[in-house]
Amino acid sequence: MDPAKEQNSQALVLSEDIYNGITELIQDLSASTGAKSVVFCESNGYAVTQVGTIKGLDLPAIASLAANNFSATARMADMLGEKSSFKYLYHEGDNINLYISNVGFDFILLVIFEVDVALGMVRIYTKKTINALAGLLQSASHKDAQAKQFLDAEFKNLLSEELNRSLNF
Repeated sequence: MDPAKEQNSQALVLSEDIYNGITELIQDLSASTGAKSVVFCESNGYAVTQVGTIKGLDLPAIASLAANNFSATARMADMLGEKSSFKYLYHEGDNINLYISNVGFDFILLVIFEVDVALGMVRIYTKKTINALAGLLQSASHKDAQAKQFLDAEFKNLLSEELNRSLNF
């Protein structure tokens, strides 16, 4: 198995600082692009955080459908011989557009914006945001790995002590 895919298949625990950093980044993206809503979600469509709203739309359902769409196109990329999935998907409507981006670490970013917003601007600012998000997620991954190592070592020590106590009566 590809080590990157193996790493991405493990759950990543986001601290409050990381969560707040992600929220701040997507707020900046929304402000820079004039997006109606920006949603940062897991690859299964579960929204982690979002900014903005669009009245009358079920954003959790949209995020879930977008995640499924992203999964389907990842499979198409594989069938076409791409080494990795497509990084960006764009859906253009009469009034609203949707830009879906792979953030890595099993996360995707949805940018929902009106048709009068320039796609090029959305693409530029989204790419900048994704790079910043990747840095935050890498930091979270590193901290998560350190915490797991500490807990594993602590567990081994406690288990060893308990076994010694049990055997020595």
